[in-house]
Amino acid sequence: MNAERCEYLAGNVLIEVIPSISDEKPIHLISGDIGPFEAGVPCRVPMWTAILMKRKHNCKVVVPKWMEVDELKKLLASETENDGLAELPEHFFEISHMLVRNATDDIFEVEAVKSLVQDIYDRRDAKLRTSAIAFLSQNQTCHAQLDCVQLLETSSARATLNACKQVGTLVRNLHETTPM
Repeated sequence: MNAERCEYLAGNVLIEVIPSISDEKPIHLISGDIGPFEAGVPCRVPMWTAILMKRKHNCKVVVPKWMEVDELKKLLASETENDGLAELPEHFFEISHMLVRNATDDIFEVEAVKSLVQDIYDRRDAKLRTSAIAFLSQNQTCHAQLDCVQLLETSSARATLNACKQVGTLVRNLHETTPM
């Protein structure tokens, strides 16, 4: 799985928009109906619909509360203080990326939001790398439980885990060939 696939899956998350158009007829889709829309009245639509409406200037996206600067600072502080991973909203990184890319004019202090989301990602990535290296460097069979890991993080961690696995194999081979 890659980042694009993760964003595709996050596209079904419902998000609030304020339409600038009115349409009395709902749109019938396999996944469910979208609409009807009334200008100025907030409604919830899938993320992919919100992005399409935004591109056509048919709505204003209501940014989730967790994407406000103060909330992101709290998440970053929580991530810094805890040894483990802090719990984040579902599809945190994917939704943040899609909104920053497609609805910048609806995000208050967009540069600060981008910076804080990147800081959170970097902290979590460092934690995942160091814990993966420590886990894989053990010379015994063991199991791990990963709590609070985002889908995007699992896809990006695959390369790190493969590299750690190869390093572990090299170390094991070195120990087996070294005379006592």
